[in-house]
Amino acid sequence: MSLTISDIAKLAGVSRATVSGVLNNSPTVSERTKTRVLAIIEKHNYRPNAIARALALKQTGVIGLLVKDISNPLYSQIAMGVEELCVDNNYSVIMGNTNTLPERELSKINLLKRRQVDGLILLPVQKGVDLGHLWELHKENYPFVLLAEVPGIQADLVRADDEKGAFEAVDHLINLGRRRIGYICGPETAMASDRRLEGYRRALIENNLVPGKDLVIPCGWRLEHGYEAGLRLRESDNPIPDALFCYNDSVALGLIRALTEGQIDVPDDVAVVGFDDAPTSGFLETALTTVAQPAHLIGYRAAQVLLDRIHAKNNSSPFQSIFLETHLVVRESCGANRKGTVSHQLNPKPDHDLIKTNREDQF
Repeated sequence: MSLTISDIAKLAGVSRATVSGVLNNSPTVSERTKTRVLAIIEKHNYRPNAIARALALKQTGVIGLLVKDISNPLYSQIAMGVEELCVDNNYSVIMGNTNTLPERELSKINLLKRRQVDGLILLPVQKGVDLGHLWELHKENYPFVLLAEVPGIQADLVRADDEKGAFEAVDHLINLGRRRIGYICGPETAMASDRRLEGYRRALIENNLVPGKDLVIPCGWRLEHGYEAGLRLRESDNPIPDALFCYNDSVALGLIRALTEGQIDVPDDVAVVGFDDAPTSGFLETALTTVAQPAHLIGYRAAQVLLDRIHAKNNSSPFQSIFLETHLVVRESCGANRKGTVSHQLNPKPDHDLIKTNREDQF
C-alpha cells in the first residue's frame, strides 16, 4: 500500500503540516527538515494523491483551451505556447475544437467546467450568436482569457495587432505599384476579419486610393473557401484586381490554386499576400508573402495571464488587454522577390516585443 502524508510525517518525526510545506516548497520549513523529509519521500517513492491535493487546494492543476479549428496551423502553434507555459508551472491542458459552431462551444465549455478545470482560454465565436455562456462565466467570476474580443464581455485578452498588420501588408503592395487591391474577407463571425478590413481601408485611404465595395470579397477561413473565392473572381464580369490581401494563409493558398488553374499568374498578374505565416507558406513553388503572427507567444502569454488570475487571492484585479506585434514577411507572391532570392521580413519584431494596456474599458 502506498504511503500517505501522515506516514511520511511519522517517519520524519514532523507534523503533517510540515510535510505539506515541504511538498509545496514553503519558505517557512528549515533546510535541515526539508532535506530529511525529501530523503524519506525519495526512499519510499512517494507521490502526492492528485485528487486529494485538488480538494485541499480547491484547484485541479488543469486548464481548458478551446479553439475554432485545430487543423489551422495558427491554432496549433497557439496551443503549443499554452502548453509550454503550463508544463513549466505543473499544469495540464485539455484542448477542445469548436469548428466555429456556437452550440459546440457552449457544450465544450460546460463539459470543461464539469471536469472542474481551474480556468479557460477561449477563441470564441464573436458575432451574430447568443453570447449568454460567456456572460455566465463573467458573472460567476470564473477565470478565463479570450484570444479575441467579444462585444460587451469584459475579460482578459491576448491577441495580435490585426489592423496594423493588415495596414503594413496593403501599404507594401501599394509601394510595389499595385493600385486595384482587393481584400478576401474571413468569416462573418470573426472580428479579426473586421479589424484587418479596417487596416486594409486605412492603407488605401492614406495612399489616396478609394476602397471600392466590389474589391471586398466575402470568404471564410479554409483552403476551400479561398479556392471558391478565386473561382468567383475568375467568373466575375469585373476585372480581377492586380493585388489581393487575404484573411489568412489558408485562404491565400486556395485562392492561388484557383487563379493559376485559370492561367492567371501570381505575382505578375495578381500579387497575393496572406496573414499568419503558416509553416508551409515559405515552401511553396511561389512562396507566400504574409503577415506573421507570434502565435506561440500569444498562447504562452494567454496561459501566463490565466494562471496569474487563478493564483490571485481574489479575481477583482483589472482586466488586461495585450496586443502582440505582427511583422510582414516578404517572399515571392507579392512580386517583390523572385524565385531563388532570399525572403526577408519588413520591420521584423522580436517575439517579446508587444503593446500592453491595462484597461477595463477596452471592450
